[in-house]
Amino acid sequence: MKYFKGNLKDLKNNWKLKEKDVWIDYQVLGPMFAALRMYLSMEGVIPVIVGPKGCLNHLRFTIIAWGEKDFCLGKKPISLLEIPRYEIIIGNYRINEHWHAKMKKLIELENSSLIALLPADPVAISGIEMSRLAVEIQEMLEIDVTYIEKSAISGANQWEGYNAALKSLYRPFLNREYPKQDLVNLVGWMWPSRKREHEIGACIDMLKQIDINVGSIVTGGSTLEDIENSMSARANAMVCSAVAGDLFHELESKGIKLAASRSPYGFTGTEEWLTGISEALGIDNRDKINSLKDLYLDDFYQLKKVLQGKKIFVSGGPGRLIGLLHMMIDYELDIQAAGLFWPHPWSEKDIYHMLEEHNLTMKKIIISPGLDDLAEVAQEFSIDLWLGGYQEQHICKKKKIPFVPITVYTSPHVGFEGVINLGRKLKMALEGYDFTENIMKAKEIQPCIYHLKK
Repeated sequence: MKYFKGNLKDLKNNWKLKEKDVWIDYQVLGPMFAALRMYLSMEGVIPVIVGPKGCLNHLRFTIIAWGEKDFCLGKKPISLLEIPRYEIIIGNYRINEHWHAKMKKLIELENSSLIALLPADPVAISGIEMSRLAVEIQEMLEIDVTYIEKSAISGANQWEGYNAALKSLYRPFLNREYPKQDLVNLVGWMWPSRKREHEIGACIDMLKQIDINVGSIVTGGSTLEDIENSMSARANAMVCSAVAGDLFHELESKGIKLAASRSPYGFTGTEEWLTGISEALGIDNRDKINSLKDLYLDDFYQLKKVLQGKKIFVSGGPGRLIGLLHMMIDYELDIQAAGLFWPHPWSEKDIYHMLEEHNLTMKKIIISPGLDDLAEVAQEFSIDLWLGGYQEQHICKKKKIPFVPITVYTSPHVGFEGVINLGRKLKMALEGYDFTENIMKAKEIQPCIYHLKK
């Protein structure tokens, strides 16, 4: 499934159909963006793009549009192993002394322990074995070198880059045995911040309150040691399930259960997430989960009085959209249409879950929408609130539709508290608040945080 536009019933009947190849101009950033986003979020890793010039635009998007100040990402180095095109054609990948010296200096400056190679299209097409190139660079620079196994540029969507980058990071540890501890790894978070008011901090604190300890964060702000340590946990749980992939099924055979494959959004989604983790660890903490949820119910019911029945459009990636749909159902919003930025290998199962377990209804769903599809939605439906990516604000401003950005934010949308945070944003947008006066930085609210009494 690459592109679809229609109702949910038709989607269910036609998911397996293979449409003609299309390039959707919105939110399809490709494997390069995804792999860079993963490597740049880690300490001690230097990504190296192998190919001709012209492949660094995704880095600029990562650093600028996603907000280095908001998420403490900072400026990270990236290198290009530049090979002349005529040399690529004949498969001559000689590494010159100038590049060797520059990389030596960069490794020392950054105190790096791993280089990750990302082949561009011409390199992948030339048929070079990336493993051979990795060994050569490793011997030359005396540093561990990994690689992704396919082109970092061309691909169905960014999941291929996430999946390949994860496999490259876990490759050294998959054939080893590790003693297990009663810990859960939080997977899919890209940004280094562990602040309590940001999403990963909110998840860590939420689990701590119900007596569950976190092992590693994969991969935001983690080190290679954290990746290896994650092999000792008994469970993995997705915080951003867009990066969920084949690797986590493989890790189940290593004794690490995939306890929660969908992100913890909404009351129902968060309960499923916490319960799945608890069951994987053999912990009975249902009373504490309910008590934690109860702390937010008064705020929830007050917001629901304002939001219930409002007509809404919502878009998101394969992880975020499913989570947001949980939240829209909690508030009993009238979902007119939804856009899935790009389809994930698990998207079919996730959408069926929402249909069968949570009675999801809407008039239209678009898989891999273009901006023209979104403009059509704004024209076709009467929308009271629009949740979407930054490019969508222009359609909303033109149609005077209240807009809430869901791809760039800092106050958590996850967990029970996230229901309140996003609900408050929706209420504020209805009242005329503009979250996007500055197109490069979202205006934020203070998060709602409650704690169980000990």
